[in-house]
Amino acid sequence: VTLSPTYMGVAQGAFDFMVDYLKGKVPGQPPIDRRMYATKRIAVGKMYARLANMRALWWQAFGESKGFPTKGEVLRMYAAQYNVMEGAAEMTSMAIRTCGGQSMLKSLPLERMYRDSRCGALMLPFTSEIMEDYLSVLALYEMDEIDSAPGDEGGARMSLWRGEHGAARSAR
Repeated sequence: VTLSPTYMGVAQGAFDFMVDYLKGKVPGQPPIDRRMYATKRIAVGKMYARLANMRALWWQAFGESKGFPTKGEVLRMYAAQYNVMEGAAEMTSMAIRTCGGQSMLKSLPLERMYRDSRCGALMLPFTSEIMEDYLSVLALYEMDEIDSAPGDEGGARMSLWRGEHGAARSAR
């Protein structure tokens, strides 16, 4: 789950900033209360639900971590990594959209959070595309089928986790 703790923090930070901004409680900004708009409240509700889902899967994956995880545990770990990296970008984008164009000023943190969150899904070795590949191959193939499966699923073959199958088993 590599960088996911950092990006969980970015997602939480974007949510917290948005709430403070809508309450008019951002230091250095006019104390304008923007909570009366239903569209902004709806966005806050959606973002809270998204953040809660991300956090629940993320904590489950961390709670299940161990030396030799089951296939299901690995799938949840990859899904947590994917959801956090994609979710941080979605959260910062939605926070900007909810707060409005002023929130993109360099003097405010959302611009930096947005830029940083976009980079998370691009960081090797666990980009969003690699996570999608791992998730799909592990869902479609049994572990003893991966090495002989046709096509380009070599990405999942190179995964750090191989369970009781594949070339890494002799090292255990």
